[in-house]
Amino acid sequence: MGSENEIFRAVRELAAERPADRIGYADIARRAGVHWTTVRRRLGDKRELKRLLLQTQEELGISGEDGRTRLLDAGIRVFARHGYAGATMDQVAAEAGQTKGAVYWHFANKAELYLAICRRNLEQQARVVPQQAETIVGAGRPEKALAEWLSEQLRHCMAVPERPLLFFEFLVSSRDPDARESLRQAFATFYGAVAGMFAGLQERGALRADVDPRSLAVFIQTVLNGLLVSWMLAPAELEAERFASDAARLLWNGLAPIGKPVEFRGRT
Repeated sequence: MGSENEIFRAVRELAAERPADRIGYADIARRAGVHWTTVRRRLGDKRELKRLLLQTQEELGISGEDGRTRLLDAGIRVFARHGYAGATMDQVAAEAGQTKGAVYWHFANKAELYLAICRRNLEQQARVVPQQAETIVGAGRPEKALAEWLSEQLRHCMAVPERPLLFFEFLVSSRDPDARESLRQAFATFYGAVAGMFAGLQERGALRADVDPRSLAVFIQTVLNGLLVSWMLAPAELEAERFASDAARLLWNGLAPIGKPVEFRGRT
C-alpha cells in the first residue's frame, strides 16, 4: 500500500511539473522509489497513463495547450526584441504573464522553446502554402498573383525586421547537435509536405513536370531566404513592389508548364 501511495504522489508531483507526454514510467518510478514495472502494473498501459496524467493536470487547474501557446507567442516577441543570444526564459515568463516554473514545465531550455516556435511556424506554413499555391496557379494571370504573394511576404518580413535574423542567429549560436538535428527533421517534414503539393500541381498540368517536386520546394524556400539576406544587407536596393514584380516574372517563366505561353503585362 505504501508503494501505491508513493506512485500516486509521484504522478501528482510530475503532472504539476511537466506536460503529460514528457512523463514516463521511469520518471514516476524514480520519484516514487520503486521499479518501473511496479508503476506499469499499477497504472496500466501508456494510454491509461496519459489519461491519468491529463486528468490529474485538469484537477490541478493546468491548461497545457493554452499555456504552451501563450509561451510560444511570448517567445516570438522576446526573441524578436532581444535576439536569440540576449533572450532569457525569465523574459519569456514575464511576457507571457506566467511563472518561470511554468516555462520550464513546457520547455527544458531556451533552445527547446525556439525549436518549438520554428516547428509551429513550419507547420502553419505547410497548411497555408497549398491554399496560396492553388490561388496563384488558378488565377487568370498567375505571374501577377505570384508577384502579389511575393510582395506580401516581403512586407511581412520588413514590418518586423528582427524576425528573419533569428533563424540565422540560432544556427550560428547553437552548438547542440540534438537541436540542429531536430531543426533538420522539422524542415525535412516541411519540404516533404510542400513537395507533395507541387507533385499534385504537376500531375494536373499546372506546373512544369520535368523538375523533381522536392527540388521545387527547396528552390522556392532558398529564393525566399536569399531575398531576406539580400534585403538585410542592402535594404535600400530592394523596393518591395518593384522587386516582387520582377522576381515573379523570373520565377513563373521557370515554373509554368512547358509549352504554355507566359505573358507578363508589366509591373503591378
